[in-house]
Amino acid sequence: MTPFGSFFIIHLETGGDTKSLQSQEAYWPVLVEIINLADRYAAKLTLHFNPQWIEYIMQERIKLAEIRKWQAMGHEMGLHHHGYDHDDWNGYTNRSDKESEPGFRGNVQDMIQLAGRFFDPGQPLSGTITDEEFDYPASIKYDTQGIKLCHARRKPKLVTLNSDTEMIQLGMALLTWKRDIENFKKEYMKSEKDELFGVVTHEYDFAKNPVIIEKWLEFVYTTGVNIQTVSEIIAEYRQVYSMEHTDKPLTFKNDIKAKIPPAVSKCV
Repeated sequence: MTPFGSFFIIHLETGGDTKSLQSQEAYWPVLVEIINLADRYAAKLTLHFNPQWIEYIMQERIKLAEIRKWQAMGHEMGLHHHGYDHDDWNGYTNRSDKESEPGFRGNVQDMIQLAGRFFDPGQPLSGTITDEEFDYPASIKYDTQGIKLCHARRKPKLVTLNSDTEMIQLGMALLTWKRDIENFKKEYMKSEKDELFGVVTHEYDFAKNPVIIEKWLEFVYTTGVNIQTVSEIIAEYRQVYSMEHTDKPLTFKNDIKAKIPPAVSKCV
């Protein structure tokens, strides 16, 4: 059986230095290549940008114009936030005791203001956020979280973070440049009709092994399912199914950082 729908997210990373854009410069051609590949399989991608990528793109009108073209083609732009709890912190945090850190760039509101000038129109709807306890932006209504294969195949859930921030959470599994794609295929074919199947990768994973990413896009295409953006797939899902609330959301601290990345299909 195939899922109700499938989405594919590209995480655009900080690059190891909160105040340098060298990584973004190096990987911009890779991102262009990813978009070109997706178009060959009618896949609408969801791109989640760390703020360093937003800074880099906004420096040149031609690159921002390319982003607008991708949006017009149906791809989605969202936010990726590496909080202080991430090994590749992007420099933004609401932890006031970290403001003296050398890599500090500002608080989360500063990051959202930067993002607001990049995303068109207004604030992004989807995002992957770490350090949720301190940093989750209220403007992110669709939360994507997960790393293990068992996180990929599930129903979207209503969740509440920090007792007052409610959103819809979707699960996903990380397809790195060296993962076993056959296990992904087997898990995908176990999907129920009311489940979604989410996959995420990084720009550097694609650069190391574009073949495995193409094989995944090709596989989903041959099952008769079109990869959709997170916002698009949720809009369609809500027309057919209701969503349950869970008090056990996936979080970076509990489900990702502590368990990177066992290649197993059962969550423990």
